[in-house]
Amino acid sequence: MAKTPINFKHQSVRDLAWAISSPPLISQPQSPSIWPDSRWYQQAYQQRLSWLDAVDQDPAEFEELLSSQKDRRLGKYFETLWLYWIRHHPRYQLVENNLQVIIDGETLGEIDFIVFDNVTGRTMHWELAVKFYLGVGDTRLMVNWHGPNLRDRLDIKFSHLQHRQSVISKDQRVAGWLKQRDICIDQCLVILKGRLYYPWHETANLLQSGASLAAISPAVCSPDHESGLWMRQKQLDQAFDSQACFLPLINTGWLERISTTSVKKPISIKGINETVSNKIWRLPLHVQCVNPCHSWDRAFITGDEWPQIDT
Repeated sequence: MAKTPINFKHQSVRDLAWAISSPPLISQPQSPSIWPDSRWYQQAYQQRLSWLDAVDQDPAEFEELLSSQKDRRLGKYFETLWLYWIRHHPRYQLVENNLQVIIDGETLGEIDFIVFDNVTGRTMHWELAVKFYLGVGDTRLMVNWHGPNLRDRLDIKFSHLQHRQSVISKDQRVAGWLKQRDICIDQCLVILKGRLYYPWHETANLLQSGASLAAISPAVCSPDHESGLWMRQKQLDQAFDSQACFLPLINTGWLERISTTSVKKPISIKGINETVSNKIWRLPLHVQCVNPCHSWDRAFITGDEWPQIDT
């Protein structure tokens, strides 16, 4: 059986394996940029399995890079995982990383990675993002997918990636500025990963009727995108068995699953309600189901009025 990300010993290496192998949220839209599909990522992962095993045996250098990052946001963590992969891949040469484009004192944007491909001889602009969205209402519409804190939307991020971030290197002024640095971009590659969390009640009813998630997913989403559920706090007892246990995902576990052998005792529904009531944790709360039913192993628990008012 092929090794999967959860099989690695160290959480950081599991996250690295997930960053490479997981399916994209969106693949191959009508765009001049490349949006790789799941096969591309799986091939990239399988080709470097022996290297990942070696990193897992001795992750000191890798974890030193991660700990040196001052920016602790999840998006930066995701970028750093890819940075390490690119640096150690024989096919690629890292030309630039987080290159701020400043022309005549004006900041026009930032390019995540400029990568030279030793196989094709092309210089590529890579843009990366990892996002987690909760669907509300008609989940076939991108506008109805919100970040848990309502600061982001799938349609906005997709538009920004497609029409601004991925094309900045082709802007005439920017292309000229890059040429002065002896860089000529051939094409952009967009890596957008993450997970979509479907509303529990509506989704459970749909799947019981024999339908698939494709019936309620945005058309541009990859057919095998990762998915989870979200429910309001008052729905917990209905959504899960009374014996259900969870691991709260506060600072880790958003990418690959946490190994249940490496954490303290999981928490019950009663425990979640108590910790939220005592304001130890705030909603929305991201959790991993210890013994998931079907394919749902991640969930968001929101306030009872979310998305209007959160607690």
